Amino acid sequence: MTIHEFIEENRAAMVSDIIDLVNIPTVFSEDADSGQPFGKEVDRGLKWILDRAEVMGMETKDFDGYAGEITAGDGPFMIGVLAHEDVVPAGEGWETDPFDAVVKDGAIYGRGTGDDKGPLISSLYAMKYLMDEGKIPAGTCLRMIVGTNEEEGWGGINYYKSQAEKLPDYSIVPDGYFPLIYCEKGLVDFDLKISLLDDKSAEVKVDGLYGGSGRNVVAGKAGCDLICPPNRAEEIAAALNTFEGVTTTRNGSVIEVTAQGKSTHAMSPEKGLNAISVLMKSLASLECTLSLGDLVDKYNRYIGMDYNAEKFGCGFEDQLSGKTTFNIGVLRYEENTAVLEANLRYPASLPKETIKQAVEKTCNEAGFGYAEKDYLPPVYTEPDSDFVGKLMEVYRRVTGDEENEAFTIGGATYARAIPNAVAFGPLFPYEEELAHEANEFLSIDSLEKMTWIFAEGLEALLGMKK
Repeated sequence: MTIHEFIEENRAAMVSDIIDLVNIPTVFSEDADSGQPFGKEVDRGLKWILDRAEVMGMETKDFDGYAGEITAGDGPFMIGVLAHEDVVPAGEGWETDPFDAVVKDGAIYGRGTGDDKGPLISSLYAMKYLMDEGKIPAGTCLRMIVGTNEEEGWGGINYYKSQAEKLPDYSIVPDGYFPLIYCEKGLVDFDLKISLLDDKSAEVKVDGLYGGSGRNVVAGKAGCDLICPPNRAEEIAAALNTFEGVTTTRNGSVIEVTAQGKSTHAMSPEKGLNAISVLMKSLASLECTLSLGDLVDKYNRYIGMDYNAEKFGCGFEDQLSGKTTFNIGVLRYEENTAVLEANLRYPASLPKETIKQAVEKTCNEAGFGYAEKDYLPPVYTEPDSDFVGKLMEVYRRVTGDEENEAFTIGGATYARAIPNAVAFGPLFPYEEELAHEANEFLSIDSLEKMTWIFAEGLEALLGMKK
């Protein structure tokens, strides 16, 4: 059977499997029982994938709920596929239920269709094709590693690495872009804490401050309540309503303020609109004193609407991977402390120490408390290597695209997790990035094409056995 015949025969099954997996809301949760380190739904998603692979005839192993392993073939030379089944929260702005996937206009809509459940299923079927057709040579095997905590802190893949007997010799990560990504920026997740005194002499009290859903997502919504002098409430509401994306609802002297942004992946925050920043800018414009005025002032002075961390003192850039990007994904206010959950992605040629010193300098100047939450070093694979060359050759043969070259990104994929791994697909150069956004979808045409590319790409890598 050719790969085209296989895809035709299995198209409906692939779509059905993606829908079933999307319908499990595998968002990180602390509602875990023993053996469910990232929550009940994440564990349910992992078990669903492993069960499906067993039905396909592959061997599986559950690493205590932290990761899954799916193997086809039994040789020592191993080609890996690193994918993840967890997803970011749904966020605002959906036209369909994000966890009740639907097919419309030739595409599957739902959270995780593109990042990363659709590509995971596509890769799994590519493995099945090579296994069923006897295209896994003696002495080789294919192994999919299913991560469960990629969107949070990589606890799943790190646990897997500590327990696995062997890591793949070469791997693809279907969680990026075609043609291929050979370099990824460094990444630091951290919290900024601002201790505040609630100024009771202020004209307007700020209450119920909130914003965003995750540090690696540009905040789509933020808001607060303003408790105003009765004679100024109407004036203040009118001033706020002049800001694009800001709406108010007034109940006497209390104004409910809502800032609407546009969610997108934090690796390209300039493609979205940060609602937290919009809220802070609108509050700063008011001609009155605010009880949390120090927070508003510091936010606009050191962060503002700047997506490249120039105000924050980290406006670095290199030729290899471009500019620093900076995202405040969550704003929380608790016990007289504002917490900003931040994500910073820096040029690959810079050492972490340079970034650390710049961040510390700004925090000292601004009076921000700093707590690092995660760090991922840059990753680089030689673009002229045989490994990259084989995958690029497959991509070009399948698509006919001779123009687009392998490139670098600010995103963080599992290519950083183990040696000799590159992000390979699933997004084609002509497609819009919808990961972490509302109305995420996967084109069925793209599903078919990526499955073809994954099958031939994995087969080419199996041929690298010495």
